[in-house]
Amino acid sequence: MKFIGFLIFVFVFLMAFWCLLFLGGVVPYFIYVWLREGKLDKDQIPN
Repeated sequence: MKFIGFLIFVFVFLMAFWCLLFLGGVVPYFIYVWLREGKLDKDQIPN
């Protein structure tokens, strides 16, 4: 039973790690694309 608990712990830890990595990499990109698509006024986009 200890081994099964260890496997569950490792699985949850890895899923949380990849979730943080995904959010840290994809969310800024989506914000960048959202700005580039002109959802804000043109004069609000810093160049």
